[in-house]
Amino acid sequence: MYLWKCWRDTRWFLLVFIVIAALPMPVAAFATRFRTGIVDAGSFAVQSTFSLIVTVVACAVATVCSIPEFTEKTAHFLFTKPRSRAYFVWMSCLIGFLELLLVGGVNLFIGWLVLAHYRVRFFSAAGPFDNTPQAYVKAAMLAVLVYALTYALAVILRNGLRGLGASLGTLAGFSGVVETVQLRWNVRLPLPAQQIAKLPLAASELIWLLVALSFVWAAQSVVERAEL
Repeated sequence: MYLWKCWRDTRWFLLVFIVIAALPMPVAAFATRFRTGIVDAGSFAVQSTFSLIVTVVACAVATVCSIPEFTEKTAHFLFTKPRSRAYFVWMSCLIGFLELLLVGGVNLFIGWLVLAHYRVRFFSAAGPFDNTPQAYVKAAMLAVLVYALTYALAVILRNGLRGLGASLGTLAGFSGVVETVQLRWNVRLPLPAQQIAKLPLAASELIWLLVALSFVWAAQSVVERAEL
């Protein structure tokens, strides 16, 4: 029942996100129909738009899905039901994640169709552009991290926009710390979703996934102890 409520509350936002995700590559193909741009850099364009769209949509979906009952003043009624508070936190998070996955999938599928029309390879490491499966994995994991952090902070602060602002500030601050440490002590710290030291990419992404889950777990812990 709560899953249906989450879907009903966010379906129109999802439709807008899907339209946004589907537009970039067809528009780019139309704009360059008399040029060779889509042939020369089409695969890189798909990877670039995918990275940008899933990251931006991750912020938007997390803001929308972060238990709107807090802002609608219905949290007291909802959290006194037989279900645990953890259930509502994780189910709301799951709906947002599935919507993010759907948006990313639509973007990739439309990009693939456009490239197939022009007979351009989807993956290519040749030339100045690096468009490999690893690039998509890192972009997707970054979006998951951004989504989990924004969702968790929105739930903790009980306000979607405050959570979004706190998330963006946290990410900017962490990037600044990493850059400072590298310049001052020549120590290279991994940025979110990047490969960690000499670990295999799969192991690194698994660690980042656990970090993302820890954000949601932290939000659950706060909600379970919160006074409504």
